[in-house]
Amino acid sequence: MMNKNKIILIVMVVLATNIITFFVARTIGTGTAEPAEETASPELTEDFQLFQEIVGILETEYLEEIDREELLHEAFKGMLKTLDDPQTSYMDREEFENLIIQTEGVYGGVGIEVFMDNDYVTIVSPISGTPGEEAGLSSGDRIISVDGINLVGEDLNKAVSLMRGEPGTDLVMEVERPGVDEMLEFEVTREEIELETVEYEMLDDRLGYIKLSNFSDTTGKEFEEAVNELRQNNMEALVIDLRNNPGGVLEAAVQVADILVPEGPITHLEGREGRLETHTSGREGLGIPIAALVNEASSSASEVLAGALQDTDTATIIGNQTFGKASVQNIRQLSDGGALRYTVAKYQTPDGRTIHEEGLEPDLKIDPPSIVELARQPISTGLIEGDEGEEVETLQKLLTEFGHFDQEVSGYFDQATREALEQFQEDQGLYITGEMSEMVVRRFHEEIETLREEDDRKLDRAVEILEQQLE
Repeated sequence: MMNKNKIILIVMVVLATNIITFFVARTIGTGTAEPAEETASPELTEDFQLFQEIVGILETEYLEEIDREELLHEAFKGMLKTLDDPQTSYMDREEFENLIIQTEGVYGGVGIEVFMDNDYVTIVSPISGTPGEEAGLSSGDRIISVDGINLVGEDLNKAVSLMRGEPGTDLVMEVERPGVDEMLEFEVTREEIELETVEYEMLDDRLGYIKLSNFSDTTGKEFEEAVNELRQNNMEALVIDLRNNPGGVLEAAVQVADILVPEGPITHLEGREGRLETHTSGREGLGIPIAALVNEASSSASEVLAGALQDTDTATIIGNQTFGKASVQNIRQLSDGGALRYTVAKYQTPDGRTIHEEGLEPDLKIDPPSIVELARQPISTGLIEGDEGEEVETLQKLLTEFGHFDQEVSGYFDQATREALEQFQEDQGLYITGEMSEMVVRRFHEEIETLREEDDRKLDRAVEILEQQLE
């Protein structure tokens, strides 16, 4: 049975992965584990000497003490920024390790999603079936310490690294919980956590549903297992949900497409100097009606799949225009333990269409409910009584939708707005502060997703179309 697909528009770090970035890793060329070779020319060596000279002057003569590592990292980022390619970037060691976990889909840890809420490492939710869930950790819990090491005000990566570790090892977590006066203590045994990217169920006795949250090394296998099980349940038609799928490993998208589309091209990669590489399907497809759901957050590898489904007339594409990221990145590990992510190709759909920075137009455009549109309006943490502006207006509209605010939407954070926000916090079991926080934003979007599921026009239309095709 699938879990709720949650819209999260806040920056969130997962102990397994960061799922709100757009990336494609280990696609063509070398893999992620090979350090780059030294290819410095005499001219480049001379430039490096100039760079070393500048760093040396700053270290010895600048007014304040500098952090050499931070200076170098920012220099790398600045150099790459001149390429005007947001998909080409330098990753430090921790960012690279997170990417590897995202790509491989497996890690050793407790299985919880966390983010920073002010100075507190706060649990978004435990992952179903993991030690974190079994121990009783809950959404909204603040992790105060791990194995006696205080985490209040510390960097989130520190918390993540403390909770990761070899399966079978133990850790002790001190936790504050809203509404509970005393500190809670949890002893948790780490396990190997496998991140599932595929959720599925039968919508009725004929229609199957598969949700792809992103593409990792395990997605192709997971997808085939889902299809086989749905077939055993007499599936006659299929809905594939690619909404809010940021992409991932290109090869995984190709593996999924290979199961779905008939023999022929899946995507064309155009590399340096126009060199082309074509990925093809060697199968016949499923031979059943298919509908695929997309939105403006469907990106990268999910657009590869959607484009293949559309150009081969395998599926009806329903939803909104997709994100429009049609470039492919490779990852090269560097000598400092970090990595360089850089663009190596752009892809085309089977018919040779280029959708970069344009997105894929659905066959049937359906706008989401107004509450989902409201979720995309500007809002931030830190809003307090006395503030005013567009973000306060969004806050008041959200509180109105949730039945907590019955005053005029003015854009001014007055006492009535604070009381409505406090009521929302109380109803959600959060700390009652009357101020916006990351956790409030999180709960807003959880509630919005619940409302969207109750009024899922895209899914309803997909079901209607498939049922007509089955008649």
